[in-house]
Amino acid sequence: DGAAADGADAATPDAQTPDAAHDTQGAASSTSTATAAATTTATATTTTGVPETALGRALATRRGRAATILLGLAIGGGYILLRALDMMGGLFRVNQSYDNVFHLNAVRHILRLGDGSAWTVGGMTTLPGEETFYPALWHQTVSLVVQLSGQDIVLASNLVMLLLGTTVWPLALMALVRTGTNAGPAGWLAAGALAGVASDFPLKMMSWGVLLPYLYSLAMMPLVLMLIVHLVRLAPDGEQRLTGGQLGVLIPAVFGAVALAHPQGVFVALVMGVPMMVWAVLATATDLVRRRPRAGIRLAVLVPLTALVIVVGHDIWYRFRPVEASAAVWGPSASTQEAIGQVLTLVPHASPIWLPLGVILALCALAVLIGSRSRWLLPAFLAAGALSVAVRSLPVDDLRYELTGNWYSDNNRITVMLATAAVPLLAVGLDVLLRWAARLLPVLRGTAGAVLAVALCLAIIAVGHFSPSTEASRWYLEREWRNDNLLSDDERALLLMLPEVVPEDAVIATNAWNGSSLAYAISDREVLNTFMSFQAEDEVHLLNGHLDDAQSDPEVCDAAEDLGVDYALDFGPKEIHGRSATYTGLNEISETGAAEVVLQVGDAKLLRMLPCRGTDGSMNG
Repeated sequence: DGAAADGADAATPDAQTPDAAHDTQGAASSTSTATAAATTTATATTTTGVPETALGRALATRRGRAATILLGLAIGGGYILLRALDMMGGLFRVNQSYDNVFHLNAVRHILRLGDGSAWTVGGMTTLPGEETFYPALWHQTVSLVVQLSGQDIVLASNLVMLLLGTTVWPLALMALVRTGTNAGPAGWLAAGALAGVASDFPLKMMSWGVLLPYLYSLAMMPLVLMLIVHLVRLAPDGEQRLTGGQLGVLIPAVFGAVALAHPQGVFVALVMGVPMMVWAVLATATDLVRRRPRAGIRLAVLVPLTALVIVVGHDIWYRFRPVEASAAVWGPSASTQEAIGQVLTLVPHASPIWLPLGVILALCALAVLIGSRSRWLLPAFLAAGALSVAVRSLPVDDLRYELTGNWYSDNNRITVMLATAAVPLLAVGLDVLLRWAARLLPVLRGTAGAVLAVALCLAIIAVGHFSPSTEASRWYLEREWRNDNLLSDDERALLLMLPEVVPEDAVIATNAWNGSSLAYAISDREVLNTFMSFQAEDEVHLLNGHLDDAQSDPEVCDAAEDLGVDYALDFGPKEIHGRSATYTGLNEISETGAAEVVLQVGDAKLLRMLPCRGTDGSMNG
């Protein structure tokens, strides 16, 4: 499969592009078998002509390659899963964040209307006829899981989230390293096994926000880089190289999925993809100077293609970024020196620098620079790192907005992209280091080399796991899952009981800020407010402020009748983000005689509206 190519890569570290491999093919072919023996986990033949090892024969088969990939997935995905479940406190927990109200209710909105379009999701919080586009791939996926499995929305959402973080993300990393670099099985293994070594991603996107659509987009980002590598022919020759037809199918599918999951994924692709394309142009120009075959033809294609991407990307960058006022919410969290240290040690923003992981990253980067043709990983990492330094350290001014405004200048959204380049850099660097070690110690050309590769991956995971930043971030990550700021256990228990009490066609007055609006997602009952930010008729705003006056104010009584509000939920004045009693019309509804309690769990109450007199003097309700 890739053993001979990997050996040739180790033997010709100065090669810049796949063209160099073509030029040296004649020389490499006579030594490829010998150099492949240096591959730590897939030996073919030793330099002395000793027959291949049993391990080498096993890993050279399709099953052997699959076993390597599955082992990497098991280690990396398993580590992320354990940390995620520890963070969540259980599969059935409700994330207590602001955005989760929208995400859960949007899934119910799709199921109720039988329409999963982006405008349907965007229209959940707008007036009729004023629907806006909202990236809905996440909500479409979860709604499909609900339909196929019959499970509730909360569980389906959590399972899709875990699937993205523990399976899609590691597999995408392994696909990038497997097809886009000359790394051998040790590199493929490391790409999956180290998927969770950067504590920022994917765990932060499973907690903060909660930015589930962005998690979806970034989980597929290694596939975007993989396609770029193949498009500009930085990928190594071999059966793993994608053909033009395959690229023609995969590029629109993957790029479209990333954009539809979250448009900010397009900006991430530009940040790392453009430097990779520029690298390809420079490397091909070097080949042209060295008179490599076909370098001129390739350069004639690459230059206009790269220029086109830069021009179109520039237009996208400025056309679709948020206004500056919305990007001034988050400020810097570190000095420039601290930010550089945080980036080079792969720690989240506002976290202590962790030198052991930084030393490992530096060694792997040096190994890639000296001993691999996959040097395009370096500009991708440097670009993502530079942006991360900028958002961590630049003051709130025009320069900060120019560089980071596309992500609202949000530390959390920008720093997580670093893992997309850092993990492959670690994996390929580790593969090169293990090859060098196998040259010096022939014993590593067999089973011992495979054991060492696994052991090193586990050691690197341990270095990251026991860092001060991991310990510091544990509380931060758990905070959005294990508190009851949005929805307490009693309140959720009441919502689960609602379908037994509230008719299917009833409308419930709710307050999204205290979690009661999750009756839409959890109880499958229509609510007056599906999210904290929304457009609505004047009658809705009237009820939010004065529903408790329905017995004394005929206009409120008429509004409740017109909107079909038969019930109300009183989850108390406590709200997320430190707010209190935003919708005053629900605060004392059980005390003013406007409604009566029909169901109560702890302090959470479901109330039924009592008949009231409208402006025409007739009784409503």
